[in-house]
Amino acid sequence: MELLAQELLRHRGPEGSPLAPVRTLAQQLDRSPQTVQKALRLLKAQGEIHSLPRKGCYWGAAPKAPALPTARPIDPVAKAHERLLSDLRCGAYHPHRELPPHQSLAQIYGISPRRIGQLLDDFVETGILERRGRFHALAQPTIPPSHGTLLLVSRCDAHGKLLFDTERETDFMKSVHREGRERNLRLVVAGWHEEDAGGRFLDQEGQELRLEQLPGVLFGTIASTWLVQEPMRLLERLWRLHRPVSVWWEHPRDRFPGPRAHRPSTVGFNLSFGPAPGVTVGRHLRALGHRDIAFLSPFHASEWSQMRLTGLLEGLTDGDATVEAFTDARYESAWHYRQAVGSDRAGEAMIRRLLEAMVETPRARAIPCWVAVNDHVACIVLETLRNRGWPRPYLVSFDNSSLCDAFQIDAFEFHTEGMVRQMIYHLLHPDAHLFRHGGLHEMVGRMALRN
Repeated sequence: MELLAQELLRHRGPEGSPLAPVRTLAQQLDRSPQTVQKALRLLKAQGEIHSLPRKGCYWGAAPKAPALPTARPIDPVAKAHERLLSDLRCGAYHPHRELPPHQSLAQIYGISPRRIGQLLDDFVETGILERRGRFHALAQPTIPPSHGTLLLVSRCDAHGKLLFDTERETDFMKSVHREGRERNLRLVVAGWHEEDAGGRFLDQEGQELRLEQLPGVLFGTIASTWLVQEPMRLLERLWRLHRPVSVWWEHPRDRFPGPRAHRPSTVGFNLSFGPAPGVTVGRHLRALGHRDIAFLSPFHASEWSQMRLTGLLEGLTDGDATVEAFTDARYESAWHYRQAVGSDRAGEAMIRRLLEAMVETPRARAIPCWVAVNDHVACIVLETLRNRGWPRPYLVSFDNSSLCDAFQIDAFEFHTEGMVRQMIYHLLHPDAHLFRHGGLHEMVGRMALRN
């Protein structure tokens, strides 16, 4: 054993560099893995190497952990204040209805009913909330709208036909119509057609639409930037109307415009780009006791894919779970694949080949729990497994489209309707303290479970 340990020392690497895995060392030294393991334990006892859980062995002594600062006690009221303010901003509560009773809020935020009452009164003093008898609600406009006009902008083709590639876009459009009717607003839909020289607003007949001539009193604009390649061009045109703008922002967060003087109130609503969906999925898997997890994404050039993986890792903290990523970072979405290869069919075939290669990896098949970056990926993965007669792992996805019902997949559901409510609330109340500083607000979601 000592001779094998000395032989390993003759090939000592730099301080902190990793040793090869045990099985690789066993093959290189023509010894059994058990013998190599004993030699490594001897070197570890001598301080020549150190190991990290689930990562292997490294040359040199284990680095000393820095002294942790003394943790300050967390003020439960301050914590409840931040959580409630975040929930109000991200659509956890209906903006036009009363909040739950004090007793329920006290249970949600972990403080006494008396403290929650004081906290709500503080929000009333700052103008975020208002009293409604024994209840509280978000502050409402002084003069409610009466058949005012709401402009809805979504991308279209050169003939004015609105383009919907996903169920989420369709749900978004339905939610805007439904909420507009509830608020007695007249809805005018404009298509945004991007061109090399800029873009044009088109009506359903493909005729250019002059926004300055819209009927009635315009309260503001709801704009979808889903697959809009140059969203700033669209916003610059909308700002000329000098009315507030609520934006469904489907782009990296750092590209959202900051507030500027003399610019209409502009608030972004981030439904799917942040890490929160991944955090929710990670916590769900941790609660189920999953420790070995695969993450599959052929769209890892996108921020939304990267953020879902980041959130997944965050949601699994405080446990011993490991995540192995099977990703391809050439393109950002199915649309980008189709554009790159010149046709929908060829783009879909390329995505399918990439996912089949991931599924066929022996390491992936050995992992009992998989997280697909969206429903599209999840369905291709399940079809691949079924075609090969391989068992199905526990699979979780993002989107919760009708495909999840067809394939019985647990999925994270984005709260599109809640986002639309917040968007309209901002347009009707652009001076509300909740959105005073503009910015990009990440919306809430939830797990939809079927298994």
